[in-house]
Amino acid sequence: MTVAIVGAGLGGLALARVLHMHGVDAVVYEREPSRGARAQGGMLDLHSGTGQRALREAGLIDQFHAIARPEGQDLRLLEPDGTLLLQEETPDDAPLERPEVDRAELRTLLLDSVPECAVRWGHAFEHAEDGLLHFTDGSSATYDLLVGADGANSRVRALLTDARPARTGQSVVELGIPDVDRTHPDLAAMVGARQLLGAR
Repeated sequence: MTVAIVGAGLGGLALARVLHMHGVDAVVYEREPSRGARAQGGMLDLHSGTGQRALREAGLIDQFHAIARPEGQDLRLLEPDGTLLLQEETPDDAPLERPEVDRAELRTLLLDSVPECAVRWGHAFEHAEDGLLHFTDGSSATYDLLVGADGANSRVRALLTDARPARTGQSVVELGIPDVDRTHPDLAAMVGARQLLGAR
């Protein structure tokens, strides 16, 4: 059986890793031209019962722990004026229930865990029919099972349903300040050593 996975994000790569571990031929097709074509976003919380479970199944949990940030389990919720509403601190010896990890580092870990030939860069999915994948550059590939791991606006999902994601009206803004303890000590003190800030 040949499994075609559309999308070389975290989910698609984790699936490819597990399938390869079990001797299943899996190929990931990614529209980006290379692994370093664009930035991969910021931090990601990986919970013990979901994301960490997948990495355990993929045999990568020790490598994950080496790049995870346990301090990311702490939380401060502040008003816009800095008034502290909620503070949750996790002891240093607490289990890693939801540590943060840099999305780019996690993607690199997953990419390095699959055979290099398992990811086909520059293959933007267009459509599929009769066991044949078609890409926007005119090329094609055969498959036995197709998995869509191509995000919220998945083109693969459209083969199964006309359901589309709907905007909730909420947005998240992520901000990083290099060397914040030196450049903005007041802000660093307000946020705390754990570097996770919520505001309403």
